[in-house]
Amino acid sequence: MPKQVLLVRGGALSSNTGIGGAHHNLATSLAEGEVSGWSTPEVCEYPLRRRMNPLSRLYKRWFSHPRKVDKKTRGEHGLTLLHITDQEQAHLIPENCSLPVVVTVHDLFHLYPQQIRIGDETIDVGEQKPGWFRRKDLQKLRDGLSRANLLVCDSQATLSACKQHFPAIKSVCVPLGLRVQSFTPVAQDSVDVLTPARDFPKKCHLLIVGSHAPRKRLEFLCKVLGELDEEVKNSIQIHHVGNENCPYGGPSASAYARAHKVLNWTSHGGDVSSEALMQMRFASEALLFPSASEGFGYPPLEAMASGTPVLCSNLPSHNELMPDDTCLRPDDKEAWKEAILSVHSNWKNRTKNDAEHSWPKPRSGLIEFATRFDQSRFCARMAEVYDSL
Repeated sequence: MPKQVLLVRGGALSSNTGIGGAHHNLATSLAEGEVSGWSTPEVCEYPLRRRMNPLSRLYKRWFSHPRKVDKKTRGEHGLTLLHITDQEQAHLIPENCSLPVVVTVHDLFHLYPQQIRIGDETIDVGEQKPGWFRRKDLQKLRDGLSRANLLVCDSQATLSACKQHFPAIKSVCVPLGLRVQSFTPVAQDSVDVLTPARDFPKKCHLLIVGSHAPRKRLEFLCKVLGELDEEVKNSIQIHHVGNENCPYGGPSASAYARAHKVLNWTSHGGDVSSEALMQMRFASEALLFPSASEGFGYPPLEAMASGTPVLCSNLPSHNELMPDDTCLRPDDKEAWKEAILSVHSNWKNRTKNDAEHSWPKPRSGLIEFATRFDQSRFCARMAEVYDSL
């Protein structure tokens, strides 16, 4: 009989988001018996409504949902442990909880914001001046993490941060998993292949996946792209999947593109379906990922699992996911331009004699590399973590 773990989070995030995807993968693995010796009876969460009154949202987050979690951990429940799947929900850990508590920590950007210097840029990592309610919320999260029995960090960089800020709490590193087989490229002669991408113009398509938070460094990328020759810029099409508005104010991503004369920039927003995003990966010559800091960095791993090359900055923790000696210096604009020009040259040589667009062939070596982070390995490691408690 498998032991029971209660999975808890707050509002139910989409599986297309990084944190939402990590939660979904763990919940699915527990439900399907992939974490040896462990299962979950339910996921304790609540639906997020876009038009929810701010006071109602606050009441749900600070009062009603914590009471619900506390009630589930008292009395006869048949549970072995409690797992909070995101550090942003650590306030849900009941005081004097009768169960051992695990918290997945993706990053500490907002709990301990910082500024980092990259070349001539000063990058905000996390919100530097949160309002009163958010400051109180962050203190609740720090207090909650201090009540945990084990912090499960998804990267070595996050593990180091947890050891620094929560030295009294045991912490371990368990990289997140990916169902690599679900990213396997489909046959290019398939009738349904690249349906949304069929109407893409004959250009060198480059993909960006992620929000427009300052640490994503989309302004730096626009500067690099804007300095390319006009002929090259004319033949490149940029696809940005993610919210293009800066969460802390400031110009949008497309505004930066216009300011730096990046000619062909399409913002697809954050509501792109998994299928459409997958087809964009297959249609793109490379993923561009200049981020200054990541908790884990799903986009590069997902791109490699689909056979799509990645141009990635050599910064934590996404550099932990990349093959050796493939990352780019984050402050070297010339290195980034050279890498993009190399991708463009490969595209130009491949398509110069094509009457119609030919899509790039998936790189089998990248797909093979991505299997190092397959969900099966993550499940085996999580079984060990649970058993240790």
